[in-house]
Amino acid sequence: MKLTEKEERMLKGDMGRGVQCAMEVLVKMGELYGAEEFVEVKNAHIDAAAYTTIWDAGTEFVEFLVENGARVAVPTTINPMSVDRRNWRNLGTSEEFAAKCDRLENAYMKLGVNPTWTCAPYQCTNVPMFGESVAWSESNAVDYVNSVVGARTERLPDLVDVCCAVAGRVPKYGRYLDENRKGELLFELEGFDDVWFQDNVDYAVLGYLAGEIAINRVPVIKGLPQRTTQDNLKSFSAAAASGGAVSLFHVVGITPEAPTLEAAFQGTTDYETIKITPDRMREMRRRLNTGDKEQVDMVLTGCPHLSVDEIGQIAKEIEGKKVCEGTDFWIQTSHPIYELAKIAGYVDVLEAAGAVLVRDSCLMEMEYNGMWTGKHFVTNSGKAAQYAPAINSVKITMADLKGCVKAAVTGKVPEEV
Repeated sequence: MKLTEKEERMLKGDMGRGVQCAMEVLVKMGELYGAEEFVEVKNAHIDAAAYTTIWDAGTEFVEFLVENGARVAVPTTINPMSVDRRNWRNLGTSEEFAAKCDRLENAYMKLGVNPTWTCAPYQCTNVPMFGESVAWSESNAVDYVNSVVGARTERLPDLVDVCCAVAGRVPKYGRYLDENRKGELLFELEGFDDVWFQDNVDYAVLGYLAGEIAINRVPVIKGLPQRTTQDNLKSFSAAAASGGAVSLFHVVGITPEAPTLEAAFQGTTDYETIKITPDRMREMRRRLNTGDKEQVDMVLTGCPHLSVDEIGQIAKEIEGKKVCEGTDFWIQTSHPIYELAKIAGYVDVLEAAGAVLVRDSCLMEMEYNGMWTGKHFVTNSGKAAQYAPAINSVKITMADLKGCVKAAVTGKVPEEV
C-alpha cells in the first residue's frame, strides 16, 4: 500500500506502540483486499462493545492499545454492551459477568470513545454528512449510514473497527469506491395498497426478503411510499443486513444516491428485476414466525435501539393499561434516548404499565444463562427474528407495534400478526 508520511510514522512506531499495532493490522487488511491506499475517516462506530462479542481476548487487545498510548483519533461512538449498567441485577446478570463487562467498559473509556452504547448511533450523535468516509461496524448501522445518510463505510470486522478509530484511517476498498456503490438488483413492489408499509414490521419483512435474495449485492427498491420514515428505513436496514450481508441499498426517490432509477444503477441497464407482491411478503413473514403457542412470554422491541418517536408511540398505545402477569415487555434503547423519553414523559407511562426499559444493552448481547430457552417472543424486529432463536433459544412471532403492545397487555398472540 502507498502510505503518506504520517502513516509511515504511525507504522514505524513514532506515535507509540498502540498506534503502531493498529496500523499493522490495517496495512495487512488493506493488502488482503487489494487496497492501494488509506482514506482518512471523519468518525468511527465500534461494534466490539459487548463482552459476549470479543470475550477476554478482545478485552485484552483494547487494554493493550490503551496501555501503549493509543487513543481514538476521530469522534467515535460505540455499540451496546452486554449489561444494562443501571439494572443488571434485576435482569439476571451474574456478578462475575458484570465485572468482566465493567472491565471492558473501562478500557473503552480510557481509549476515549463516546459512551453512546447504541446500535443506532445515527439517531443519537456523531451523524456523518453525505459523501463522508467513516469507519463503522455493526451491520444495521453500516447499512443505514451507507444507504440512508449516504456516507461511506464497509462492514468492518470487530476490533478492526477499533484500529480504524485509533488510526483515523481505513483501507480504501469496497463501498468506499464509487463503482462499488451502484445498484445490482431491482426489487419492484407490485400490488400493495395503502394498508401496507404503515408500520416498521412491513419494512422489516421486506428488508429480510431483500437481504436473503441479494445476499451481498446492492439492492434497489422501487415502490415504497414517500411517507417512509427514518425509523422505517432503520427496520429495513437491520433486517436486510440480517437476512443477507447487505451493506448498501437504494430506495428510488427516497435515499440520497437514488433520486431516480437510473441514478441508483449509475446508468447501467443490465440488472435483474424481481417483483415483490403482498403474497410474497406474507410468505416471508410466515417463515420468520416460529412461534407455536398462543401464550406470549416476552414482547421484545428495540432491535435496533428505539428512537424517541418509537418510544412515544408505544407509550401512547399502552397508557392506562398493564403488562400481563407472566409476560415481560422489554423496550431497548440507549441512555441518551432514554433521557429524552423521560423528559417527554414517556418513561413514566411505560414504567407505570410494567414495561422494562433496557438501556445501553440488548438481549442478544447479554449473558446467556438459559433463562429464555423454549420461551415464545413477540417482536416487530426482523433482526431479532433472525438471531434470537439461535442465540436465546426462543420461538418468534412477528407483529406490528400495536400488536406488540396488545401481546404485552393480554399475554396472548394478537389476532392480526
